[in-house]
Amino acid sequence: MTSPSTPARRTAIATVAAGVCAAALAGTGLGTAPAANATCASIFGIGNGGGCTSSIFGAAIAIGDGATANANGLFGAAFALGTNSAAQTGDAFTFATALGDAANASATGLFGIATQVGSNGTATTSGSGTLGNLGLNIALNLGLGSSAANTVTAAGIGNLAANLFGRASSAGSHAVSSLGTLDIALNVGGDDNTVFSGTGFFNRSINIFGNGNTVSGEGGLGNSARNILGNGNTATTDVGNANIATIFLGSDNQVILMSGAGNIGTSLLGNTNVVTVNGGTLNGARNWLGSDNNVLVPLGGLQNTASNFGGSGNTLGATGSNSNNAVSLLGRENILTSGSVGANGNLALTFGGTANKVTGGDASGNRTAGFGVFGSGNTVTAGPGPFALAGSIFQTDQTVTQVGPGIAINQNRIGGAAALRTSRAAARTAPSTSARKSVAARNAAK
Repeated sequence: MTSPSTPARRTAIATVAAGVCAAALAGTGLGTAPAANATCASIFGIGNGGGCTSSIFGAAIAIGDGATANANGLFGAAFALGTNSAAQTGDAFTFATALGDAANASATGLFGIATQVGSNGTATTSGSGTLGNLGLNIALNLGLGSSAANTVTAAGIGNLAANLFGRASSAGSHAVSSLGTLDIALNVGGDDNTVFSGTGFFNRSINIFGNGNTVSGEGGLGNSARNILGNGNTATTDVGNANIATIFLGSDNQVILMSGAGNIGTSLLGNTNVVTVNGGTLNGARNWLGSDNNVLVPLGGLQNTASNFGGSGNTLGATGSNSNNAVSLLGRENILTSGSVGANGNLALTFGGTANKVTGGDASGNRTAGFGVFGSGNTVTAGPGPFALAGSIFQTDQTVTQVGPGIAINQNRIGGAAALRTSRAAARTAPSTSARKSVAARNAAK
């Protein structure tokens, strides 16, 4: 057998050496970097690695550069789609879905569902599966097109937190959270809203459209805070039971209910109005239309109401024990006060007019009423009563006061102390007139 020629052997040796050098260069990273793992899957604990892990009864799938999925606990499923997206589950019967670049979904507790759709958002359910922190929560965040991170959190027991198409302009500026028991926090549309329902039972916090709104239902039982349209509004219930705070349209309005039960605060249309109920039971503070109005029930009690309809710059207060009412119809810059501490069944009313001050139930009075109809700069005071009525009609810069039982309208009085003085004077005058008539008759007879 003839051996290969020397030139052939040299050619073969050179080829092998070139291949060895290329392999060495690739091994030291001097060549092109290896492609990042873009897809991984782990099911029933099989296939762990590359960004995906699962328990023996779990499934995890991640698609996208830097995407991760971890299905831990019992019967969990995690799915992530998008660059640097992440989905993770824990405890039992939990499901997490993250769709979008930098989307994050995390579900823990018992029967937790967390779904994030859209970039730069986070959906989280919390719970430990223990009796006091069971879980059963749902967090849904459809934050499509958000330029910064927005968050949706459902923690506690049996809560729902959802954001539908709301967005954040800066990190953390848009957040929806429900943290109590059987509570709901919901945002629909708008940017940079904060919707919070927490630490209570059966509370509802809802924002529909509008930007920069804060809607909060905290503590207590069955409280509801709602904002519908408008910007920069604040609707808040703070502890208490079955209280309702509502804003409908308008901007920069505040409706605040502090403690108490069955209280209602409402702002319908109009801008920069403040509506407040502070404690008590079945009290109501309402503003309909108008701007820059302050409607206040400050010291609780029972069935006290303050209501403003239209107008601007009016201040209303219903203070006292029971059934004190302040009502402003149109008008501007009027001040109405119904009742005071210990007062019952009083009314303060204005219809139109400007800069009038009307008080019913002055000095802890009972069953009194003060009113003003048009006019300006008038001061009307009724009380302490009882059964005192004071009013001004088409007056300017007048003071009308009725202290005890009776009626005082403009400068006219019916009953009361002044009327009694008038009757006594008439009684004293009557005999003098009769005497004069008798003298005249005698003179005529002569």
